[in-house]
Amino acid sequence: MSQAHPEPRVPSTTGGQVPTPRESGQGHEGTERLPGQRTAPGPPRTQRLPSLVAMVLFAVLCLGGFGYTLLNFTGAIRVFTVEAVVSMVLLAGVGVLGFWILRRIRPVRAPSLTFSLLALVWGMTGAIGLALVANHQLMSAWSRAGGLEFGSTWGAALTAPVNEELFKVIGVVLIAVIAPRAVRGPVDGFIMGALVGLGFQLVEDLTYALNTITMQGATDGVASVVQTLFLRVGLTGLGSHWAMSAVAGTAIGLLAAAAWRPGARRGAGALLLLLLAMGVHWFFDSPLMGNLLGVLVKTLTVFLAAVVVYFVARHAYRGRVRQSLAEQGEELGIRRSSAVALANRHGRRSELGRVAHPERPAVRARQEQMVAAAEDRASEYRG
Repeated sequence: MSQAHPEPRVPSTTGGQVPTPRESGQGHEGTERLPGQRTAPGPPRTQRLPSLVAMVLFAVLCLGGFGYTLLNFTGAIRVFTVEAVVSMVLLAGVGVLGFWILRRIRPVRAPSLTFSLLALVWGMTGAIGLALVANHQLMSAWSRAGGLEFGSTWGAALTAPVNEELFKVIGVVLIAVIAPRAVRGPVDGFIMGALVGLGFQLVEDLTYALNTITMQGATDGVASVVQTLFLRVGLTGLGSHWAMSAVAGTAIGLLAAAAWRPGARRGAGALLLLLLAMGVHWFFDSPLMGNLLGVLVKTLTVFLAAVVVYFVARHAYRGRVRQSLAEQGEELGIRRSSAVALANRHGRRSELGRVAHPERPAVRARQEQMVAAAEDRASEYRG
């Protein structure tokens, strides 16, 4: 905890509200520094090169993946234009809802909109393009090694869990290198991974819908599209790529929190999370339990794995943020309950509602400053 000197004449906090900022003591970006909050220096030049390289690699792979995917499905889109448009419209609605939910479940504050969109874009372009190339090669290899029947039965389960999970999680790694503050721990890794998986799932659903039209004889393309999306969104959507990638992304968050130099315990935890993501993906794609009940069991298994990982990461993160807010509140003379309440959106709104309207902009700014400082401190805990 910082040993900064107490600020003079701290405003009264009888009502428990966050005191308004004063004109003196301005810190970074024109806002008053909180106790223990340091002005972050700019990144050294030696740290800018990896970020620049990651940015270029991200852009190249996204463009390449988009081009390769488009090349593979342009013919189907031209032939089944109406069906493709219907699929895109329906999936756009699913994507908007999923994007909002996944950003909303991040504790304390929503993640950066810019990097949330980049995660989605990676899943829709870079990851899907790389997976198309690798899956085609490996599926052929399994058929050659074990025969056509073995390849058609087990090929997906032996191919997708490794290729797709690695290609999706590469996007989380690149984002973490481009902007270290976007992925500072397991919670950020979970959310970014989930957004990558959402983007991947949207494009994969589109390709499945187009393929189903042909497989069903193209007699009623729109019906084929609706049927496919009902199965892949309505029936198995809860346990789809977003959940698998969220678990894998949490592993990247663990490594990023240790500045990519994890100890044995953290490294083992990250490896187990990645293997868990691959394991539930394998179970989902395997021919085991192929009936409707089996599909529901598989979906629920993947979903519960993601839920457990999320709540463990969320509990630990919120605990550290609350501890930091309590320390700041003690230093500022704010009631502990009022300071800790800032750890969630409802608490911040409630505290703000107790303040007179003219003072709310300044109090809101102080709340944001305290929460930002708390998240900075929480990301520094290496337990």
